[in-house]
Amino acid sequence: MSGNDFHSFIVRIWLEESAAESTHPTWRGSVTHVISGRRIYFDDLASLLKLIRPYLEAMLAESQLPEGE
Repeated sequence: MSGNDFHSFIVRIWLEESAAESTHPTWRGSVTHVISGRRIYFDDLASLLKLIRPYLEAMLAESQLPEGE
C-alpha cells in the first residue's frame, strides 16, 4: 500500500449549547487532514462528508489512471 492509497483525518465533534434558552444545541466540529495539517471547522454534521469528499474523489480519480501515470 503506497501513501496515495489512503487519507487520514482527525475528526472532533462537540455539542455547543447556546446561551439563549430558546435555541437548541448545535453540533460543531473540525476535520484535520493528517498529512497536510489542513483543518476545517463545521457547524452541522452534514458538512462532515462534504469536507472529506474531495479527498476521496481525488483518490478515485487517481486509481482509475492507467499504470505508470
